[in-house]
Amino acid sequence: MKRQKFLWFQFAAVVGAGLAVLLVVETFLTYRYSTARLARAEGLVQAAEEVSALEHRLGRERVDTVNQLQLVLGQIADDRSEEIAWISVLDANGRVQASSRPPGASLPVFSPDRIHAALERGDNSFVVQNTAQGPILIALLPTKRVSLPGSESKTPIDWRLVEIAIYLRGPEGILHPLHRDLMVTAVASLFLLTAMVVFLFRLRAYVRGRMLEDQLQLARTVQQQLLPEPAAGDDFEFAGQCVPADMVGGDFYDVFRTEAGEIALVLADVSGKGLPAALRMGVVHGAIRGLSRARKGESVGEMAGTLNELLRAESAHQFVTLFWGFYNPSAHDLVYVNAGHLPPLLVGSRSQDVRRLEAGGPVLGLLPGAFYQEEHVRLDGEETLVAFSDGLIEATGPRGEEFGESGVLSGIRASSGQAAAQVLRQIMDRAVTFVESGEFHDDLTVFVAKLAQNPKSARGS
Repeated sequence: MKRQKFLWFQFAAVVGAGLAVLLVVETFLTYRYSTARLARAEGLVQAAEEVSALEHRLGRERVDTVNQLQLVLGQIADDRSEEIAWISVLDANGRVQASSRPPGASLPVFSPDRIHAALERGDNSFVVQNTAQGPILIALLPTKRVSLPGSESKTPIDWRLVEIAIYLRGPEGILHPLHRDLMVTAVASLFLLTAMVVFLFRLRAYVRGRMLEDQLQLARTVQQQLLPEPAAGDDFEFAGQCVPADMVGGDFYDVFRTEAGEIALVLADVSGKGLPAALRMGVVHGAIRGLSRARKGESVGEMAGTLNELLRAESAHQFVTLFWGFYNPSAHDLVYVNAGHLPPLLVGSRSQDVRRLEAGGPVLGLLPGAFYQEEHVRLDGEETLVAFSDGLIEATGPRGEEFGESGVLSGIRASSGQAAAQVLRQIMDRAVTFVESGEFHDDLTVFVAKLAQNPKSARGS
């Protein structure tokens, strides 16, 4: 099914690239057409309009001398310099009577046949020349009036033909806006084609990336399912939360009952982040479960040493910090080992005294033959145990300050006497408020356990 989706996706990308090529070709052909035909046609239309306007002006102003005609043509050339290169009046033999041509400009060569056709049949003739200002269309157009009658003392002006030069392209060209839009379309088409080609080459990697993202999402779901559900009872209740910095992470906590009736309390932090840490975390999680359930008189320190050697044999590049404890509800005591982890806080519900559980040894997985010292803690009344990873206390505020252990303690004391879930929520809410953005840059794990003496055990003692 995924293969079929990939093929459809690839087909759509190929069609997109083909459409981009078609758009580039169509834009090029349109540009050629506008340059070869449309610009010339528009130039001839504009030339005819200019000649008609000139006829009306000469009649209205009663121009009857060559000097006056020369003055009018000069004014037109100055007023319309962005569109008209020059304009000239010719007689029946093709001789210039008046012109606005710049000095030294070469004359277009119109054959006698063209001049005759223009005079006898009213045909229009034109040529296209390239200049420094761009290509121009030079049109030869017959006039509707044969001559301008002069006064009694003046010779009439023989006005038979008009030669007018119109800019076709460039900033002054009549089709400049169209050409500009076509160029924008062509550039956009080329970018689209480039993007589609790059996309086709990167399509397989993109699909693999999406598949990996789906797999990571599945791995995150599996990781969350490994975490125990919150529990509450007469002698024990707990709540926890694990927030990976990436899709998956290397932090985890675990709480479960052993065959001997003890409650195992675990919080571990694998070095690094992301998928490598998550894979390592799976190994540590399984090993701790196996060693805890098979525990028969073996000390927690010895079990930590066994786990250290196991991790060293697997990899010497990653290490694990670990808090690993066993709570006995009947005896109301706690035995634990701390392998390089941040000390969990044990807070008395009544006295609010804080005890840091620091006994243990170095991190796991680095040193051969490392020794781990366990500690027995006799509990007095109800105690609140809060364990956390460094992602919590190293959470950074907007001014660069860290949340720290003090932030954790403030959350514990603000929720004194409340259930484990409320204590956890108080700590997390304070941490999120502290960082303001609500985002943490490292894996963050917290669990809260309420340790109360077993009522049945208390009555029997």
